[in-house]
Amino acid sequence: MKTKTTNLDIVKGERLPKHGFTLVELLVVIGIISILAAMILPALGKAKDSANKGKARSEMQNISGAVRAYEAEYSRFPIPSQITDQLKTPDYTFGTMHMSGNSARLLTNAKGEALPKIATPGRVQVSNAEVVAILRAQERFRNGRPTSNRQHRMNPKKVNFLNARDVTSATQSGVGTDGVFRDPWGSPYIVTVDANYDGKTIDAFYGQGSVSALPRANNNEGLNGLTKVKGGYQANSPVLVWSLGPDGLASASEKANQGVNKDNILSWQ
Repeated sequence: MKTKTTNLDIVKGERLPKHGFTLVELLVVIGIISILAAMILPALGKAKDSANKGKARSEMQNISGAVRAYEAEYSRFPIPSQITDQLKTPDYTFGTMHMSGNSARLLTNAKGEALPKIATPGRVQVSNAEVVAILRAQERFRNGRPTSNRQHRMNPKKVNFLNARDVTSATQSGVGTDGVFRDPWGSPYIVTVDANYDGKTIDAFYGQGSVSALPRANNNEGLNGLTKVKGGYQANSPVLVWSLGPDGLASASEKANQGVNKDNILSWQ
């Protein structure tokens, strides 16, 4: 008569066979993981890009709001006197030129490459560091250089109009040790201010016909809602702020909606 094998008999004397992954099974698992990663990584990249663009728009709104608040407080815009004393254009762009000692140099992007020259013509060409220092009531940058607000002459009430994050280098997003306010991709925000107080502004870059002219414009219409006037393409705003976008590039030889200019982020759109 046959006897039944019980679980107790197995525990006492017999071992259950062990099952491991075969090489084929491992390859299948690795393949599945690779497919999932290929599907997820682009989505994560898009989410990060979208978050950075949202952050840039928020910071640009803060800069614009701070300039307007300063003007409401002092009945003037935060343009250093050494600029207004020699300004020959209706408005002023704090662009990619940065004062280092007694001379100006081009700022670089996060890769260390020189940025395109974006500046209002004249003897004084400076980056947003000067306007940011005035808005934050700073007499010196954190690297020791004096600002245009020495002895608080540009912000005598010492009001901090702009809340911005300080960072420990001159390449990170935020306000660097050189005083430059950089976007999420490490490039300086471009800030243009209404210097003749007509409530309208011509940016040193987007004011150019090579950038903003429409091929067959009616009623002097330009790209991005700009209007052609004497002196360039104009926006109906006293403050313009824009970012060079994820690629950190801009080209005056391409239209505003094409090439490297296509991903630029504009406060007036």
